[in-house]
Amino acid sequence: MEIYIQQQMLFFVRIAVSCVCGAVIGVERQQRIKVAGTRTHMMIALASTLMMIVSKYGFMDVVVLEGVSVDASRVAASIITGVGILAGGIIITGKQGYVSGITTAAGIGVTIGIGMAVGSGMYMLGIGTTIFVVVVQMFLHKNLWIVKQPVRAQVAFHIGRGQDGYERVIKELEQYGIHMNQFKWQRKSKEAMQFRCQVIIPAKYTREEIIKIFTEMPELDTFEVL
Repeated sequence: MEIYIQQQMLFFVRIAVSCVCGAVIGVERQQRIKVAGTRTHMMIALASTLMMIVSKYGFMDVVVLEGVSVDASRVAASIITGVGILAGGIIITGKQGYVSGITTAAGIGVTIGIGMAVGSGMYMLGIGTTIFVVVVQMFLHKNLWIVKQPVRAQVAFHIGRGQDGYERVIKELEQYGIHMNQFKWQRKSKEAMQFRCQVIIPAKYTREEIIKIFTEMPELDTFEVL
């Protein structure tokens, strides 16, 4: 009986360690206002650890029976398929073909792996991987100057009749090194047109600078970062 209690307590320790690892990853995601936050990552890690424990130890009483053959790895192999569906639901494809949520979905996949590692008793592997994930998420973020990328945005301008307004908008954008593509014109009235385009803003500009550039343009109607 004492051995049984010790074994069950060990299982609870593994679940607790897994929850902490999931929480550490989830806190970083929640601070960046992502879909999957602290509780989601904790539950994913917990579920993965629990299923791994069941896969490894849940059939011990059946394996010893004569004529019974059990593949304990089947439950573990199903964890990625079952829990991994959540990762697929987080990935969103926008109207312009731009995909968001890939990093969070990948983080969920890693969290599943961490839960499985801890559930099988590989504490150091699970904790070490958690540290690596947090370092990657925090220090290799897209806002870091080393990996910073150009910003894509959908912009709409109201322009009067004639080419003057259009040329003025083009000139203002070009002086900031902002390039345009995917043009679309729409007539709003007899005297006014709406000009929609997708712009590529150089990575050197901060968010505040981008907002200032476009809000100071009198022709601006809408501005949306993709």
